[in-house]
Amino acid sequence: MRMRNMLQHAALGAATVLILGVAAGAADVPDALTDARFYTGSSGNLGVFPGKIVCLCCDFQAGSSAKEPCKEQHHKYALKIPGDPTIHPLIPGDAQAMKQLSSADLHGKQVSVNGNLFPGVGGILVANITTQ
Repeated sequence: MRMRNMLQHAALGAATVLILGVAAGAADVPDALTDARFYTGSSGNLGVFPGKIVCLCCDFQAGSSAKEPCKEQHHKYALKIPGDPTIHPLIPGDAQAMKQLSSADLHGKQVSVNGNLFPGVGGILVANITTQ
């Protein structure tokens, strides 16, 4: 009888260790659905985004000295949307948008940007810009 009890306890202990080991090992394996959020879903938010055009070089200089205009040929435009703390860099989506961003003097103007906002990076892929 004593031997039988020892074998039962040993079997119960082994089963407990096995169950705890499987449960602990399962916690280390990433869930496929958890990782899927990075690879599925919307690639951006299409729409018209109203706001003010700012230059990442001119408007955000460090120090208290007077702001100097860009020393390069073209400004590095971004959109400041009212009520949104994020500054959204503007990325030309095609040749027409590239022409608008490089030729027009948009600095400081109120505009509506038609494009695709990528919330993960904050950038807007521009299709068209309309000044207001």
